Amino acid sequence: MLKGFLRAIEPEQMEALHRGVLEVLERTGLRLQGAFLLRALADAGCRVDFAARRAWFPPELVERQIAAQRDRYRMVRSSLWYPFCRSLPQDDVAAPEEFIVDFGYAAPWLYDYPQARFRKPTIQDQVDMIRLGEALPSVKAVNAPLICGEFDPRIETIESSRLLLLNTRKPGWVGTSAAGEVKYLAELAALTVGEDRDALRTQPPLFVTAYCTTSPLKIDTRSCEVLEEALKYGFPVNFAPMPILGATAPMTPAGAAIVAAAEILGSMTATTLIDPDVYYFSTSITGEMDMKTTQVCYGTPAAILTDVALHQLFRRRYGLVHNVEPGYVEARVPGLQAAFLKTYRQMAFGATVSLPLPIGALDNAAAFSPTQAMLDLEMNEAIYRFHRGLEVNAETCAVDLIHDLLFCERGTYLESEHTLSHFRDTGWNPRLFDRSYFDHTQPAPCGDEKILQEADQTWRQLVARAPAPVLDPARVRELDRIVAAAQKELLAP
Repeated sequence: MLKGFLRAIEPEQMEALHRGVLEVLERTGLRLQGAFLLRALADAGCRVDFAARRAWFPPELVERQIAAQRDRYRMVRSSLWYPFCRSLPQDDVAAPEEFIVDFGYAAPWLYDYPQARFRKPTIQDQVDMIRLGEALPSVKAVNAPLICGEFDPRIETIESSRLLLLNTRKPGWVGTSAAGEVKYLAELAALTVGEDRDALRTQPPLFVTAYCTTSPLKIDTRSCEVLEEALKYGFPVNFAPMPILGATAPMTPAGAAIVAAAEILGSMTATTLIDPDVYYFSTSITGEMDMKTTQVCYGTPAAILTDVALHQLFRRRYGLVHNVEPGYVEARVPGLQAAFLKTYRQMAFGATVSLPLPIGALDNAAAFSPTQAMLDLEMNEAIYRFHRGLEVNAETCAVDLIHDLLFCERGTYLESEHTLSHFRDTGWNPRLFDRSYFDHTQPAPCGDEKILQEADQTWRQLVARAPAPVLDPARVRELDRIVAAAQKELLAP
């Protein structure tokens, strides 16, 4: 593996950011739409305006609560869920030990490549995308790929959870913003882990709540309601700000990082007063406002640097895991823009933070494209192989081979057993990218169109060939019971 990471902020800059965060929390405070959080803060001596739902934080309280969480939780996650690195390394970029990609963003749109249009996902689309994730060995957790428009929105999360459990042996997460769903998702999560209930405290399958703070400096009503319910089950708590430079946060990365860090640390301070034993971590997805179009863009230097600064501040100053989410790019369709933004964003994080490798997301994760997912697999494998670095030992140095072959007059490296032994694990062998010889006297091929068509055919073949998981009838009956109970309560007039 490559070692170390590029430092975006020096120790004195970290201290300046830290002082800024404490000052914002003390002078400006947070607006928290959860009375249970406000009561906990008031009981701890904070100034609280219950009518305005606003609280101010003494610096010493923030410092004390955060210090108590230092180094407790070390897992590095991607797509807000899958712990691809079991322990945040001391001075290296966090990376998986094997090639792993993220799959599924609960996107409200599906990009249909043959039709060249976006459309609302159907139940069959959801099943097909789950089965695609099941068919890919590099996908270790199939998160809900889509938001299915054929389900009633009051029960869609529960129904999509059911589809996950029926169609994959490696269910990942579904997110919720409705407090009423929490108890049923908790039952489904418990059903998924069986007897391994301890797993729910560190990596709950099926159910994750990203308590999205709302920049600047707020937690909205729905997030507070879900947080209050979820705390009853002891699941890990993830605070996830999405500051937008120039819109909901200062235009400068330093100012935006202070806003996001204040949201995380203020929320964490309040929540740890209620339950200090839960594991806490955070994730940021910073965007930048395009002043010409008002589009939120994530693949920009300033947006990436804000997330990098947050990660390095939390890792080195607070001893807390702070994840980044590289899957958000503003490209809407498969093609050159998507390829550049995805590679640039992931390589930048791979040199400064961690190496999560997402596939399939387009239009800032508002759309999922299985065609793009096949291209992302190719690119991500190259990124992973680069980060894996090179081995230097007697076998890889091949000094005897170099001497034996001399000047390749009696034999070539192409014919050697050494090449046969290493070309698969050393070489990058994409299946879609065209690397064949070309006769330049012939008409130039339409490279992108050909690659996209082959990518589209590839995912369809994977889904068609994927065998259905073998299901335990007793488990299916319990799954149906939980979903029926949720339907009865959540769909009641």
